[in-house]
Amino acid sequence: MTPLVEKGLNALTIGINLSTGLSYPSDMNRAKEMFHRLHKAGEKLLAEEICAWAKINGWRTKDADELGRLSEQIGKGEKVQIPDGPWWNENILELLMQNIIMPKKNRIAEDLSSCDKA
Repeated sequence: MTPLVEKGLNALTIGINLSTGLSYPSDMNRAKEMFHRLHKAGEKLLAEEICAWAKINGWRTKDADELGRLSEQIGKGEKVQIPDGPWWNENILELLMQNIIMPKKNRIAEDLSSCDKA
């Protein structure tokens, strides 16, 4: 699994209600859109990896399995309906990549060092 896919899964996990998995349409649509964007960016979406990651990161087994199946379906290029979007910032992948390249704590230190000193 690439760092970008993992960051996308982290963002998804933070943004949904883990106690209900993907049962709410808004949570399902967020997952579909994230996987669609990752797929369009050339990322491999493998059900086994995503399911295993989800189980380790607090998803219930049945919900992790569903997440893995959904990711693989979209990763194979199958069309999915994503109503009422967009569900993510249009630059979400770029933002996630920035966080991979320079984690937040390093960006804060860099920002502070570039501030004008009075």
